[in-house]
Amino acid sequence: MSATTVVTRSSPNTPEIQSLRLKAFAADETTEELTLDALDDDDSTEDTSAPETFDRATISELVASHGSSSSTAWLEFSRYKIWQASKPIAPSTFPPVQGYMRKGNWVFAWGNPIVSTSAALEPAARAFVQHISSLDTKLKVVWVCVDQAMERALGEALGWSTVHCIYEDVIDPRRVIEVVDAPEKKNKRGEETKKLSKEEKEHQEIIKDLKKNLRRAEKAGVTTGEVRGEVSEEDRVTIEKGIDDWRKHRHGIQIASTTMVPWLDKEHRRYWLARDADNKPIAILILTKINAEPHAPRPDTSLSYMHDHPEHPHHISYQIKNAVSFPDAPKGTSEKLIYSALRDLDREQPQNGRYTVTFGISAASSMVPTHNLSGWKVHTLSNTYNRVAKSTGLLNRLEFRKKFESIHEPMFVCYPEDGFGLDGVMALLKALRK
Repeated sequence: MSATTVVTRSSPNTPEIQSLRLKAFAADETTEELTLDALDDDDSTEDTSAPETFDRATISELVASHGSSSSTAWLEFSRYKIWQASKPIAPSTFPPVQGYMRKGNWVFAWGNPIVSTSAALEPAARAFVQHISSLDTKLKVVWVCVDQAMERALGEALGWSTVHCIYEDVIDPRRVIEVVDAPEKKNKRGEETKKLSKEEKEHQEIIKDLKKNLRRAEKAGVTTGEVRGEVSEEDRVTIEKGIDDWRKHRHGIQIASTTMVPWLDKEHRRYWLARDADNKPIAILILTKINAEPHAPRPDTSLSYMHDHPEHPHHISYQIKNAVSFPDAPKGTSEKLIYSALRDLDREQPQNGRYTVTFGISAASSMVPTHNLSGWKVHTLSNTYNRVAKSTGLLNRLEFRKKFESIHEPMFVCYPEDGFGLDGVMALLKALRK
């Protein structure tokens, strides 16, 4: 369920996943087996949404200035519908905006509504639900990829059920540079080896793997750099062919909140390219600007090491929207490209203030209920989630992102009580299937 695509060269699944089979354990311990193929791609429900009345350029500006990594997905207007209130809803200084997908009788609101202050989240949520009900009383709203402020608004004020099963993976560029630049510790002869915990050993191995891949890319002659100005026509053709080849080499079911559209919203994006020894583009990384406020350090946050950075009114945050290595790229290209972009951002911090970077959303290894959910419902939904996460490879993203010292900020899925069962999960997967 990620708004970010971060991949290296794919290898075939053995055996290749042809369909996703889920078994949901009901309260009476009976089982029901479904497949994604069992759901018809064509919705039988007529789309009763109002005609498009919003200004696309205005939405793009709001996403860049007030949006989250999840709301950047809304800019794929062919995939997402946009609701904008007809007037400001206090205390927001502008009309709230919400992007969503519809599948059958399900409406999946993606990320927080965009408002000027978190105090407006609850009234914005009520207004959006009322709007959806006015279209069709049979429609069911599920909010996906929301932060803790929105989860509290829905769980406490509206009485919705809420679960934590996803993370926002946030990076401090300076931290990554420090870890990579730190010399590997070698014990002197006769010096006692410090006993490491399991977590410390795993972290040590992850960093070793990152450094090894960076060296591989260096030896292969891979160079990286930010594109200044427009991408040349020659590079554009090569990049688009590389992306097309990358798509053809992917295997199994693809579940994501966005597709790879490299030139979308160029005004708010920055591009880095990796090139081979012949100066041919072999990978592309795209950063998009988002609202920095959700990732500002707080006393209760897991980003405690960021407190060393001076507070700055112009705190900037970016999302790694895409980081794609083409099939012919040498091993380590993805790591080198991401690391190089983070190093470039780190060099800008003295002039621009502290930066944070997010990979976007990744799946957690388990589901934890947080509001208004207990008993057999937790068991049923947890089993369904575990099967989906394993079958679709959603957990793989988390493993790759660990290389860059990503900190996992809890994110949530919220829905009205008794409003999200197996049929809702399947509808969501179909909506996300590419």
